[in-house]
Amino acid sequence: MGQPSIVEVDYHVLVGKLKRAADTGCLIERTDKERWKAYIEENQIRETSLVAFGKVKFSRGAPTPVAIVMSSDWDGCYVYSDKDEAALKYVPAT
Repeated sequence: MGQPSIVEVDYHVLVGKLKRAADTGCLIERTDKERWKAYIEENQIRETSLVAFGKVKFSRGAPTPVAIVMSSDWDGCYVYSDKDEAALKYVPAT
């Protein structure tokens, strides 16, 4: 079994995907504590690692973790910064 990884994704494309996911109820934000906790546990996401990578990568803004669950290539857990216009995706171990 491999190790999970964190990869850069196109911030501007992600923003569009986040809007579409939010419009269809397929966006899970950290503030939705029950859904967020269930998603993190079910997918074995190392949330602390993801946010820590965001803090290192983003110099101007705080990392915002979110998850997209709409049966697309963009499904997954992300951290992004609007001020930095940057985003990272958590890729689970395979």
